Amino acid sequence: MARSRNSFSRRLFFVAFVCTAPLIPIFWRMYTLSVLDGSKFVDQVRDITCGQSVKMAYRGPILDRNGAALATSVQANRVSKSGRDYQYDPADAEGLAPYLLIPVDALDARLKEGKGRFGWLAKDISVDAARAIERARIRGIDVHQDQMRSYPHGSLAAHVVGFSGADAQGLEGVELALDDKIRGEAVSVEVCTDAHGRARLDAGDMAGVNQGATVTLTLDATLQSIAERELTARISEVDAHGGTVVILDPRSGELLAMVSRPVFDPNRYNSFVVGDRRNRAITDLFDPGSTTKPLLVAAAMQVGTITPESRYDCEHGAMRIGRRTIHDHKPHDVLDIADILRVSSNICAAKIGIEMGAEKLHAYLGKFGFGRRTAIELPGELPGLLRPHAQWRPIELANISFGQGVSVTALQMASAFSVLANGGVRMEPYVVSEVTGTNGDVIVDRAPRVEQRVVSEEIAATVTEMLEAVVSPRGTAPQAMIEGIRIAGKTGTAQKVVDGTYSKDHWVASFVGYLPADDPQLVIAVAIDEPQTHHYGGVVAAPVFKRIAEASLDYLHIHRTPTEHESPGRQGEPRQQFELETIPLLEASAVPHWERPPMPSPVRPGAALPDLAGLSLRGAMRVLQECECDIRVQGSGYVVSQQPPPGKPLLDAARVTLILAHDGVVQAVVAR
Repeated sequence: MARSRNSFSRRLFFVAFVCTAPLIPIFWRMYTLSVLDGSKFVDQVRDITCGQSVKMAYRGPILDRNGAALATSVQANRVSKSGRDYQYDPADAEGLAPYLLIPVDALDARLKEGKGRFGWLAKDISVDAARAIERARIRGIDVHQDQMRSYPHGSLAAHVVGFSGADAQGLEGVELALDDKIRGEAVSVEVCTDAHGRARLDAGDMAGVNQGATVTLTLDATLQSIAERELTARISEVDAHGGTVVILDPRSGELLAMVSRPVFDPNRYNSFVVGDRRNRAITDLFDPGSTTKPLLVAAAMQVGTITPESRYDCEHGAMRIGRRTIHDHKPHDVLDIADILRVSSNICAAKIGIEMGAEKLHAYLGKFGFGRRTAIELPGELPGLLRPHAQWRPIELANISFGQGVSVTALQMASAFSVLANGGVRMEPYVVSEVTGTNGDVIVDRAPRVEQRVVSEEIAATVTEMLEAVVSPRGTAPQAMIEGIRIAGKTGTAQKVVDGTYSKDHWVASFVGYLPADDPQLVIAVAIDEPQTHHYGGVVAAPVFKRIAEASLDYLHIHRTPTEHESPGRQGEPRQQFELETIPLLEASAVPHWERPPMPSPVRPGAALPDLAGLSLRGAMRVLQECECDIRVQGSGYVVSQQPPPGKPLLDAARVTLILAHDGVVQAVVAR
């Protein structure tokens, strides 16, 4: 029995040996191929299926100061031609061209060239187009997953952000200026063939493709949108050729918004003419005109040429220098410095400049930033034009004193006014706040930089107070006034040079201002190129400033003080003190807003004051804009009372008090 069991075991072992012995060499061969020689065969397969390599890198995002994406990379597709598998067919170009958005002739040339070599046919192909090409099953024409550059807000800040080309290289704006950081370091990616003979980018190599650094700008997308909206609307209203807006924070030099019109969409930059892609805020030069006068006054005070009490004879509107005659918009006689700025006298500005001298004026215009680039991180910035003072003839010194014969960009003008807004200190403008690598390392961390002190804090404050009078009913920019906020600013109206001479038909209307005047947080420069309906800066550009400023105040939660509006007095004259007295609405002879009377005609000095009851503040200001009055305003809503009463004759510099209310009660202003 035991013997029988041993015999069975031996037979079973023999059968198992006979069955498994042939498998031993097979398993040994498998082990050899997969373990001992595996890497060698992988390399051999790779040599067979993978050929040429291409350089690839993904661009990093560009963000605004609050993290909103202005430029980013999104999934897209590339289409390639295999050097080994593609066989040229003339019909292929006609079939592929609609999906690749390439002219048939150009695509046909690409299919013919480089026979036997791998090449890209198109990049940034949509998902639908990629699927259609795959369904066509043209041997050797392959689709690859990729990334494309996208600008999610379209034309918003297009001139600042710029754009990149089909080869992922920055071509304009920040995309160009920081291309080496945004683009990342390119790595080699091999082109391989799968089991079906289709070319594919090696997945392992693709995983190692670098993304560039993240760039954070000082721009505020909301302020940018506000400025773009209002500038575009105004250009349409005045039928202008174009325009620019620049918004700076005077305390730091940060660029908060920069607008140029005409505009383009960086997602379709090839669809626009080159001129539309030009950043006019840093490339287009114009004579600053009367916006130069506050800088002249500040410089002349700093060197001791004038004091706030200095007075000049405006020659009743005309003054000859050699064979040339300088004119004022309106005739004036003797004015102090504040009134020279308020009425914008060319003649008095010329006298101040002549008395100051060419050398000193040239030096201080340079300190304010004229004649040199601001060094902002944007390509293409021009330095403007400020010729050496030794070349100035007497008439040219006079002209430059009121902003003719010197050229600036909108950014330079905003930066110059930032000096006055920042207590006399010039900050270097900048737009790139931070650059961060993919590993979180901070590559660039830009802090505000003080460039130099230009004028004293006291002089800056004095000129600011004078500029508040410009933005008043008696100044040249009443249309820049905002209820409850103090604004300092200056209008500019400059002729353009056409065929070597100053044109009488081509103008640049500008306004530069800052607010709140007692604690400046925004400097806004507006320039409108060749407006057709009007050409004065106070009429054309000042309303744009006001609209942008009003929306910005609400967005930034800058407090408005609903108190008395008054034209700032002369330097050294104490401000009038007031007390409030509550008066019943009926005693103020209020006219309800739904029963507003027709708008009276504008009044001039000497005419009788019309009944303003029921008018809005804007309407009342339009009626009084030519009266040369000292206008005081209390409350908000519509006019319910006025002093002097209707019918009284208006004397020059007479005080007119307007009391406004919505309903219920009215706050009456009673001078102590």
